[in-house]
Amino acid sequence: MAMNVLRPTEEEALAAWAALVAADAEQVARVREPEPPADHYGAVAHRFRPGGMEALEWPVLDALISPGERVLDIGAGGGRFAVPLARKGCRVVAVEPSEAMRRTLAGAAAEAGVELEVHPVGWPAAGWSIDADVSLAAHVCYDIAEVGPFLDAMERHTRRLCIGVFAQSGRGVALAPLFEAVHGEPLQALPALREFVALLGARNRRFEVRTVSKGVEEELTEREEAFELARRMLWLAAGGEKERRMRELMERWWGRAEGIALPVQRRFIGVVSWEPPRRE
Repeated sequence: MAMNVLRPTEEEALAAWAALVAADAEQVARVREPEPPADHYGAVAHRFRPGGMEALEWPVLDALISPGERVLDIGAGGGRFAVPLARKGCRVVAVEPSEAMRRTLAGAAAEAGVELEVHPVGWPAAGWSIDADVSLAAHVCYDIAEVGPFLDAMERHTRRLCIGVFAQSGRGVALAPLFEAVHGEPLQALPALREFVALLGARNRRFEVRTVSKGVEEELTEREEAFELARRMLWLAAGGEKERRMRELMERWWGRAEGIALPVQRRFIGVVSWEPPRRE
């Protein structure tokens, strides 16, 4: 049994990943109070533009990717990495299905004076014929149940290096005690860095992991911003009984005179790079 846990086959690792994603999806569907928006990122896309949040991963990505290389940025979002990569001289092909994110990306690119090739599709993309020197999937795989085909396509269209960026833990884990206190059940955590490393090992890939960290224990956030963040993480409607309970607990546990001292969402982040299999 221990050998199976520590040395899963690729099929076992993929099945375990899919099971974690399915457990999260089932829980979210059950506890969610507001109706899901047509574009999940519509209200928060601005946070994913360059400078919208701290990019601890950038120095590692900057060292791994060279000017002049063609970079496939899968789930490019608002351009946190696509725009800096284009600014350093990379030819960036951005894949982003969210309209709100693409608008943010276009604005950030225009502001920076760079050009990107943007495709409004999900991944894997049907009929895709573009190859890149480097492919990047930063914080996009957590809730993808069929991660095997995602990685297969990523490797198939990459000549030199694939890069995945993952937090130590999945969405909302830092708020797991709050989730359980409000909803009355434990949080079903999505797969993250350690699961991805296990999966790459099971796929027999040659990989490296570089980690970065903020080195702090809590993040002081303005009150209403903290409540909005927690409401999204707990899938709560504004003004409901559960939201009232959430606010009460946040003030009791993390309230400070200057704001809410949220637990750090991502204590460390891993940048995982690996060589795609050689093409025949």
